[in-house]
Amino acid sequence: MSSEVFQDEAVILEVRNWQTADKYAVCFCRDHGKVPFIAYGAAYPKSTSGRLVQPFAHLRLTLMPGRRVATLRSCEFVEMPSAMDIEGMAYGTIIAEAVEQLLGDEEPQQAVFELVLSAFGLLRERNKRLVTDSTLLKLLSLCGFTPLLDHCTTCGRPMDADGYFSPVQGGFLCQDCSLEHDLPLSVEDRQLMETLLTLDFSQPAHFTVRGKELMEVEKIIYRFLTFQTDRPLRSLDFLAQLKQATS
Repeated sequence: MSSEVFQDEAVILEVRNWQTADKYAVCFCRDHGKVPFIAYGAAYPKSTSGRLVQPFAHLRLTLMPGRRVATLRSCEFVEMPSAMDIEGMAYGTIIAEAVEQLLGDEEPQQAVFELVLSAFGLLRERNKRLVTDSTLLKLLSLCGFTPLLDHCTTCGRPMDADGYFSPVQGGFLCQDCSLEHDLPLSVEDRQLMETLLTLDFSQPAHFTVRGKELMEVEKIIYRFLTFQTDRPLRSLDFLAQLKQATS
C-alpha cells in the first residue's frame, strides 16, 4: 500500500478498545480490501469518530497508512444505519470474522465488499440464519473455494444419490469414495447449498427450508470454512450462548 493518505468507502468488521482512549478497528474497503486501523481518541464519549466507528457501519474513511496499521484521519456515514438486534449482531460477527480469516490485508475484492455490505443490510430484514449461511458460501466461492457438488471429486460419478462432503477435497464424494470423517450430503442438502450459493441478495426469493437439511448444510459450511482457515470461528460460541440464554 502507498504511504499516502487515502479515502475509501468501507464496512467496519471489528471494533475493540485500544489502550486508554483509542479504538482498534478492522474494515473492508471497496478499493483497498481489509485494512486494520487505529482511531485515536475514539473511546472518549464526545468523540465523533467513536460514535461512527461501530461494527457493521458503512462509512467513508480517510486513512493514513502505517507500518502495521493505518491511522484514522476522518470518517462519515455513507448511509445512516438502522438498528440491529443482538441476534443480528451475533450473526454479523460470524460473517465479519469469516472475512477477516479468509482474506489477507490489502487484498481488494469489490465483490466481497458488495457481498458483506448487502449481507449486513439483510440481517436487519430477513432470516438471519439463512442470510449468514448464504453469505459464508458465497464468500468461500469468491475466495476460490466453491464447493463441487455435481459429481464425485474422486471418481467423477454424477451426484444422483446421497453421499458425503469432504472438506479436504472441497466437494461431494460418492458412497464408494468417502472416508470415515466425511460429512453426510444428501440430494436435498445439495439443493439447499445450491439455492444458498445462487441466492440473489438484491431480490432474495422466499423458499422453504427443512430443519434437518439446514443443520447438515451448516455442519458442512463451518467444517469447510475451518479447514480453509485452519481455525474455528470464535463468534460461534457467542451465538450458542445467546441461543441458550433465550431458549
